[in-house]
Parts: sequence; structure tokens; C-alpha cells
Amino acid sequence: MKKLLIILGFSLGFFYRIYSQPIALHPENPHYFQFRDKPTVLITSGEHYGSVINPDFNFELYLETLHREGFNHTRIFLGDYAEKEGDFCIVRNSLSPDSGKFLAPWMRSTQAGNALGGNRFDLDNWNPEYFERLHQFMNKADNLGIVVEGVLFFEGMNWEYMPMNRKNNINQTTKIDANQYMTLSNGIILEYQKSYVRKLVSELNRYDNLIINIANEPWFSNQEQPGFSSPPRDETKAWIREMSGWIVEEENKLPKKHLLSIDYCNEGRVISDDELTAYWKNISVFNHHYDKNAVSVRLNYHRIPKAFSFNETGLMPTYSNAYRIQGWKYLMCGGSLYNNLDFTFQVGHEDGKGKVEFSCDGYRGCGDPRVRSEISVLASFFKSIDFVKMKPAPEIFVVYYGDKNMYALANHGKQYAIYVEGGKNSWYRLGIPFGKYMVEYIDPVTGIKIQEDMVEHRAGDLRLDGPDYHFDLAIRINLVE
Repeated sequence: MKKLLIILGFSLGFFYRIYSQPIALHPENPHYFQFRDKPTVLITSGEHYGSVINPDFNFELYLETLHREGFNHTRIFLGDYAEKEGDFCIVRNSLSPDSGKFLAPWMRSTQAGNALGGNRFDLDNWNPEYFERLHQFMNKADNLGIVVEGVLFFEGMNWEYMPMNRKNNINQTTKIDANQYMTLSNGIILEYQKSYVRKLVSELNRYDNLIINIANEPWFSNQEQPGFSSPPRDETKAWIREMSGWIVEEENKLPKKHLLSIDYCNEGRVISDDELTAYWKNISVFNHHYDKNAVSVRLNYHRIPKAFSFNETGLMPTYSNAYRIQGWKYLMCGGSLYNNLDFTFQVGHEDGKGKVEFSCDGYRGCGDPRVRSEISVLASFFKSIDFVKMKPAPEIFVVYYGDKNMYALANHGKQYAIYVEGGKNSWYRLGIPFGKYMVEYIDPVTGIKIQEDMVEHRAGDLRLDGPDYHFDLAIRINLVE
């Protein structure tokens, strides 16, 4: 009987995985996701993308920690890239395996000389140990309801250490400069990139909890123009278009079709109609880094019916209330994903209790469990509202409140969500339809409900008289009758 139940359970799981649907843009409101038939926003405070390629990292404990704290997302690099200790000034970096331990999709050869230790890679032979770990990770995340953004490519400043650099493989790949890696002018590397894309897409096709990210920060060595906020140049956009075409072509032969994402730029700028037509027809999720003022989503939300994502934070002290604030602002402007980069997750501290240090002044990032706790409040808040029926509604604020930044989502006449940054006193006038409303005031730091009022709104503007607060405030308003 026990054996029969095991076989039955396996069979049901197999057929569920075959016929269930991957995370998608929500059909009613494509600015949000639909996952397991439910409207979804993705919120997390996750590790530095090394869960799979660093074999010493206990991803089971890590994923269980995310799940326990109410998060539903994480991000991983899929194997064309790793870092060495000290890169970007990071001490105890999960993306920096010990010497010789970088676990990549390719087998190691018998020839020594890999820049990150161990033998060189053989790009013509796949590594079963890597794929076993990748599937274990994806299955664990799937069981916990965690959506994974799998990143295919990055170059960063580490071309000298990467498997497709001819110094690190036995396959005589074309000698190129770093800024050629994400272009169509990279010699025979392009064929190895194609093989890698097709293999990873095929291996991962069975999973519903997957978004495929084509490239992390493709502007890193390929800026369109100088400055902090620059998308990649046209040569790199054309390469991304080619990669996305390969993915679509491969998935056309397979049961499931996954969302494709691209990191567009730091902060944000208008994504032009010409660009959408020329390069991004296969892209459903536009990621941005360090977008502290939600510029990307505010500029593009009403123009582009796609998901907007803030999927890497940083450049601030290890503890700052800005990590919390930036998440609230981004989602309250219509964003659908917030991923705080959290360096407390380290080898030996996959429960998020690691000591965070940076070895120089070149980079700083989040390293305090308090931030994770605060972001979990944001996740809980969004579970309490029917966000898929809402849209950004700054117009509801009748009076300009000079000491505050105010953001609102609205399903007009039914439900409102408001976030206030700055100020101390919650007196507001709102231009909303008449009715009887339940108004709840929530502390974004603790999640504690500070005050609850039943308000009769029968004439003029709705006046709210809420509690004093320390620095920011969340308000949930529901029509009662």
C-alpha cells in the first residue's frame, strides 16, 4: 500500500507539472502576475544569486527562511558567471565559491588553469552534478511557492574569470574584449551561448515557478550613453533580441511557455515605442536596479502593459529605512516585483544571520535582518488588498502636503491603499466617491495596526484624521456600504 501511494503521488505530481501553467502576466491586469491561478506580486529580500553555482551554499535552509518570513521570490545566476572573493568589495559573497568549486553547467576538463581555481571547462560536455543541484533547487522552491528568476548571462567586470573566456576552457573560443560578450560579434562564443540557452531552457521547462532573465545588467560594459541610468547599446539590444528568439523557438517545442525578463537600466527612463518594436517583443518583465524613486514604473506604467520590477537594491548603508521605503514606493506606483539584495545570506549563515562587511568604499548594500522583517510587512500588506483591480491614483489627494510624499493605488469606490513617506501627522483630504469606509492605519515597520476608524463620507471630500506616526505610514481603506 505504501509503495502504491508513493507511485500515485509521483504520478499526480508528474501530471500536475505537465499540465499546470507557469507564472504569467495576469489576464485582467498585465502589470501584475498570475501564479497558481492567483493574482501575485513578488516580494523578497534575497541572497546574492549564488544559491546553485556555489555548492557550499545550503539552499534548502535559505529557501525555507524566505518562506517562513513570508517571501515568494528569489533570483539565481545560472552558470555563465561567478565572482572571486572581494569583488565589489563584498566579504563572504554567496556568488563567490571557494577556489575550484564554481559549479557550472559544463564539465571540467583534465587541463588545469581556470582563473577561479580548478581545471578548465569543456564547453562541449554538460555537467550532471550541476543539473542535479539545479533541479533540487527548483523543486524545493516550487514546493514552497517561491518564484525563481533564473539569469542566463552576465559579464560585469569578470570576463577574465568566465567559462566562455578561452583562458578558462579547452574549446579555443574566440578571443574577445569584455564588451563583445553580449553582442552578435563574439565569434564562436555565440554558438556556445546558443547551446547553453537551449540546454537551460529545455531543462527548466517543466517548472511553473520560473521567470527567465536573459541578462543581468547588460549595460555594464555596453552603455548606450554615459551616466548612471543608461540602457545597453543597440548592439547589445540586438543580441538580447536574438537570445529571446532562441528561447521562444526552443519553448515552442516544449509544453510550457515562460515569461522573459530583461534588466533595462539603473533607475529608469522612458522605454520608447520604437525600442519595444525593434528589440523587446518577447519581453514581459522590465527590471530596474537602484530605482529609489520608482522612476521606471512611473514613466512607463500607463504606456506599456507589462510588469515592472525593482529587482536589485544597494548603494546604501547596511541598515537604512530606505530599503523599506523604496519597496513601498515602487509597488504603490504600480510595480509588481521588489527584490531587496540581502547580504546576510552567506555560506554557513543561510538563515540570514551572517555578519555583513565590505572591504572598500566602492560598494555598500543591505546587511541587517531588520530590513528583511520590514519588507515582510510590505509582503503581508499586499496580500491584504485586491491589487490586480487597482491602479496608481495620485489624483485622489485633494491637498498638496509639502512635508510628505504620498502614493496611492485605487479600485475607485471600493478599495484604496495609501503609503505616506515623511511628515508626522496623518490628516488628509481625499477625493473619492461617497460611502461608508473602514480606514486602517498600519505601521510599515512592524505591521501593527495603529488605528481603525469607520468613516461616513456623504459630502465634499473625505477627511481622514489618523494617528501621529514616526516616519512613514500605510493606510488601507475598504468600502463597507
